[in-house]
Amino acid sequence: MQRDLGRLTGHEHDLLVIGGGIHGAAAAWDAAQRGLAVALVEAGDFGSGTSWNSLKTIHGGLRHLQRADLVSLRESTRERAALLRIAPDLVRPLPFLLPLYGHGLRGREAMTAALLAADALGAGANDGLPPSHRIPRSRVLSPQEVRDRAPGVPAERLTGGASWTDAQVESTERLLVGFLHAAVDAGAAVASRVEVTGLRLAAGRVAGALARDREGERSLEVRSRMVLSATGPWIDRLAASAGVAKRPAPLLRAVNLVLGRRLVDRLALGGRGDGRYLFLVPWRDRCIVGTGYEPAGSPGADRGIAGLLAEARRAFPWAGIESSDVTLVHRGLVPGHGGARGLLMRGRVVDHEAEDGRPGLCSVRSVKYTTARSSAEAAIDLVVRRLGRRAAPCRTATTALPRARPLEGTLAERARLAARDEMALHLTDAVLRRLDLGTAGAPDPEEVDAVALAMASELGWDAARGAREKAALEAAYASDGSVRDEGPFPPETG
Repeated sequence: MQRDLGRLTGHEHDLLVIGGGIHGAAAAWDAAQRGLAVALVEAGDFGSGTSWNSLKTIHGGLRHLQRADLVSLRESTRERAALLRIAPDLVRPLPFLLPLYGHGLRGREAMTAALLAADALGAGANDGLPPSHRIPRSRVLSPQEVRDRAPGVPAERLTGGASWTDAQVESTERLLVGFLHAAVDAGAAVASRVEVTGLRLAAGRVAGALARDREGERSLEVRSRMVLSATGPWIDRLAASAGVAKRPAPLLRAVNLVLGRRLVDRLALGGRGDGRYLFLVPWRDRCIVGTGYEPAGSPGADRGIAGLLAEARRAFPWAGIESSDVTLVHRGLVPGHGGARGLLMRGRVVDHEAEDGRPGLCSVRSVKYTTARSSAEAAIDLVVRRLGRRAAPCRTATTALPRARPLEGTLAERARLAARDEMALHLTDAVLRRLDLGTAGAPDPEEVDAVALAMASELGWDAARGAREKAALEAAYASDGSVRDEGPFPPETG
């Protein structure tokens, strides 16, 4: 996976994908696998935006039953199975437990019906999966079974518990890199830190992009027959550069908190917060709690952290969660308004030729990490139609991602490989999104030194450059525990 700007600018591509998060990476792989000539550019590092904010779970869609959204439930179930199938080294089954209190719509009887319906609608999801990755049937537990699995759960009015299985991603960062490797192996040209400054127009249609190499500070022109915007919360802003005048969609700031204590073990535990459910998810030697939502324009990012902590204490009163438990804050912007109830639950592909009279451009309005692959498939279906091309069918739901796994070897060897073969251009790239050293909290200084030394050897850094890289990594970890790496646009967008 080499950063070859000559390949980007040297000829016209069938498709230029703008945005190197999970949706863009999945789209580039899908398009390249179908035989299209594909380029992908990302303004920052791959996966440094909303894709980096994750509860590390792959949901089968049980939550969609609350709104009787059977289409989304089936899609989520299919996509959970697809990720278990194509990335088995990183995606594995994870049991979930939701204690039930009283009766009625949130009680034992209603949840029994919901679990039966979800299992029936997800029939066949285990087809082709090895025994270790198959999803067992859901069931409702007795109060004693709930207490046996989660001893801290309050017993008063406990009527049982909903038990089902979804999946967990050990490393969302390595999964995204696995998609990128697959895209490159299929012929795609990809480059990080290439910032699109505007869309290129020719005879009234979008025909590529004007860009800036953020490493060499030079202007670039990338020509393509179609452009797919996978820029997450910035798709309206990018479309505006092609004259598509739309009111920007409202955004929410999503927050997940990594906690330094492993409060749950071998299962994810749900609890009712402020009229909704939060989950404590075991991850490595820690756990993650989430997800909190607030309007993106809300003043004071710390208020979102404090609000989620307060809600988590109400949802899990037995856990004694304190602000000192937080080792890292994951944030990202997602489409929605108001708060959790206003979250957009289903993504869509926007055909700007049909909707706005601007041929050559389409966008994917991304919502969930779980369904990124299917959203990408829908987007590339549209691209193929607009190109008028005959292309191979989509095979990304069944084709394994051989590089979706942790890097192997000693830390120095892995750091050199990340720099040489995975476009880790900076220390932040390697520590945060290739080596999993800084994804649960600030990394160990000795490990940082080892990675910096290995990257210096591989990339030719002198002592002054190494010191700047370490300073940038330290600055990325904000005082509130969040990571603030650079992105394509300023973060203060409401």
